Amino acid sequence: MCETTGVPRPSSCRLVSGAPAAVLFKPAGVPTRLLTEVVMALDEFEAIRLADQEGLYQEEAARRMGISRTTFGRILDSAHRKVAEVLAGGRCLRLEGGHVHPAGAETSRSLVPRQKETPVNICVPVTADRGLESPVSGHFGSAPIFLLVDVETRVATALTNTRAVHEHGACRPLDALAGHDVDALVVGGIGAGALMKLQGAGIRVYRATAPTVAGCLDAFVKNEVEELGPGGACGRHAHGHEHDLPTRS
Repeated sequence: MCETTGVPRPSSCRLVSGAPAAVLFKPAGVPTRLLTEVVMALDEFEAIRLADQEGLYQEEAARRMGISRTTFGRILDSAHRKVAEVLAGGRCLRLEGGHVHPAGAETSRSLVPRQKETPVNICVPVTADRGLESPVSGHFGSAPIFLLVDVETRVATALTNTRAVHEHGACRPLDALAGHDVDALVVGGIGAGALMKLQGAGIRVYRATAPTVAGCLDAFVKNEVEELGPGGACGRHAHGHEHDLPTRS
């Protein structure tokens, strides 16, 4: 029996190597009180430091922070967007907060989790919350609900898609999934832009093969799903359109 709850899975503590040299950055000559402040968590700063300053591949950077590569990719993407927001909008940047722990010589390598060889947490866009019997939506971006499913326990968590309504080309899938540990998506359809952003963050995307989450989960476990490449996206990013999904025989 599946269990649906509105409580998100708690995020794991991220390892960071020391504190930044400065915690506030702003345009010269403008008082801080007149600027809009953007807060970057210390784990986001650490992700930028490892990827952009040290030039590490995401797998190694994720290992240093004690998190999965998919989680690292989402943290890095969020940090990059905040930097862009500060530079393009003339705002100030403050570094503080985040679920972090100092990484020192005393930190045992055994505390760093192994990278997952197969996805464990999957997300399926659905049109209504009916647990594992939820009907699969024909499109990722316009789905009203995302159902997060633990493949091993089959526990399902419903997450409202707060960005279901957006302009053409403005789908920001990582915003919609922020704070949730997702390894893969199983979708009825998805736009090319959203597909590239998800894959760039290390989240694998598969084509739905059944009309319900339960059917898709069964196919996923049996490795009977097709992973989408660049050519697997929808030809048009038209909201509200539906793709035909297989029906149960």
